[in-house]
Amino acid sequence: MITTRPGRPRTGRGSVGPDGLSRPTSAHQVAEYIRQLIFDNHLHTGDRVPQDEIAAELRVSRVPVREAVIALDREGWVTSEPHRGAFVNGLDENSTRDHYGMLGLLYGYAARRAAERGTDEDIAALEERHQALQAATDVDEFFDLNNAFLRTLLTMARSRRMTAMARVFTTNLVPGNFFAEVPGVMAVQMRGLRVVMKAVKNRDGMKAQQQLADIIGGQADNVVQLLKSRGLLAQ
Repeated sequence: MITTRPGRPRTGRGSVGPDGLSRPTSAHQVAEYIRQLIFDNHLHTGDRVPQDEIAAELRVSRVPVREAVIALDREGWVTSEPHRGAFVNGLDENSTRDHYGMLGLLYGYAARRAAERGTDEDIAALEERHQALQAATDVDEFFDLNNAFLRTLLTMARSRRMTAMARVFTTNLVPGNFFAEVPGVMAVQMRGLRVVMKAVKNRDGMKAQQQLADIIGGQADNVVQLLKSRGLLAQ
């Protein structure tokens, strides 16, 4: 039974920057809510996910809750057992590191294609977003601006396939505002994006790719430490 609940999922916030790529669905919001329950230790490893209670709390049908559980099973947050329900897992370090490594490869490749395919007008628009991002001091504002910057890179890449892949791969392991939850990553992101922006302006796709892959892939260390501190990382 859930005795303490986080606030209901907000439609305007998600996970780390890339999670703002598409309009959230009910299932997306339910999944975010369940991740937050686990992340805040309201649901513990081995607990059965109370799907009926969650549906009632969020005032949704069982359908988006089932869809959310399927997504969380794919991500490793839960394991679904036929005729028994879904049970909370502890995340493992290898999967956590691989998640951010693959996310970095995807967005790094988007940065490369943005540098190669973007028009001068595209790069000017990206620079405007970058300047706003660098000036941000509020973590929520930075979260939104980082989302906008990464969405713009994807648009500049001009690849439907890449955009489709981003919708699948960009759900973060850390619910809520990634930059608020994970210590130190906002400053690292700011510094790294300055190098990415310079590379895109210089049409140096390979440098933009490597830098962004390194930034996002390197976040794994911070996330692993955070998950360990919360007792969420399986031994």
